[in-house]
Amino acid sequence: MAPDLLTGARPGPAKPGPAERKARRAAAIFVLCAAAWLIGWATQHTAPAGFDFIAIYASARLVATGHAAAVTDPDAIFAVEHATLPERTVLLRNPNPPALSLLLAPLGALPFDLAYAAMLTLSVAALVAAAFVAAPLAEARQRTRLLPFALLAPPSTIALAEGQTSPFLLLAYVCALRAPPALSGGLLGLVALRPQLLPIFAVIALADRRRRLPFLGVVAAVALISALMVGADGLARYPELLGPAAAELRPGELGLPALIRRVGVGDEAPAIANIALAGAATLVAAALLLRDRSGTRDVMAGPSALLSAPHALLHDAVLVYPGVAFRARTTLATAGWIGSGLVTVLAHQAGAPVAPLWLLAIALWPPSRRATVPTSETA
Repeated sequence: MAPDLLTGARPGPAKPGPAERKARRAAAIFVLCAAAWLIGWATQHTAPAGFDFIAIYASARLVATGHAAAVTDPDAIFAVEHATLPERTVLLRNPNPPALSLLLAPLGALPFDLAYAAMLTLSVAALVAAAFVAAPLAEARQRTRLLPFALLAPPSTIALAEGQTSPFLLLAYVCALRAPPALSGGLLGLVALRPQLLPIFAVIALADRRRRLPFLGVVAAVALISALMVGADGLARYPELLGPAAAELRPGELGLPALIRRVGVGDEAPAIANIALAGAATLVAAALLLRDRSGTRDVMAGPSALLSAPHALLHDAVLVYPGVAFRARTTLATAGWIGSGLVTVLAHQAGAPVAPLWLLAIALWPPSRRATVPTSETA
């Protein structure tokens, strides 16, 4: 630029205007979304038969091809899995409620790769939407630091590679945090689509009379639709899918029941021990949440649900994101929680069962005096 004629000083570069700032922000979000999408696609395609989406797809395809009653039949699920990906030579169970397969039936009508691409795209969109809805939980200056975390943290990339539904569950949860009470109750009821996480969300919904009926209505709808889809015979087969999930102890398990079982508790009857431990953990977590007077009950339901669940894996850890956002009051706190969370996930994946301890820390950490949980009335 030319120097000022009076002073001889050269003016500094012009600051970007609002339109340019919006364009830069949109470009940054697009790059993050593209990176998350590509990571999910590349990871899943290393061994597509080894990721959860094949089981989710098989059940959705049974519904799409007119065999809805077979979504609780292990033999029917395996037949579709093997026909879709011949390298899948053993059954990968899908213990989700049949109503979820009905919702995903449009994907089941597509070829496998196209269905996964659609699921991946929708999941990335759900993560971005959840990040924007949850943004007011964080201090204003910390929000831009949280978006890359929400898209690229290991729980997100694992969920994307697995083709899991946890990004949609996260979106329903954060929308419930901001919605009017009746709508909030209905959104919390959608957690019934991942029923092992439902008890804690049921506690916080039923504790509020304004959310109680919508919550119960949505849960009842999921149960009724599932029952009508599969009939009496299908309901009788459902324990065949649920039983192994209740008994298994996988390396990525996040909850306190799994941590206790790792020291040998309940080896003789693993399913019964797991359910009993989860019940006890749920009672303790519910008591702590209901006694909470700091206004953090709803936002800490995510970590509490993961801690008390009989079966919760690393992709389910996206439900802790609102808690991380809520704790992000300063740059130091944001870096501390994000950094420690990343280290915890990597250590947990490597075989050190430290994730429950980190979840306990974020659930029980005293809230900042400046921290408030925004609602539809305060946002």
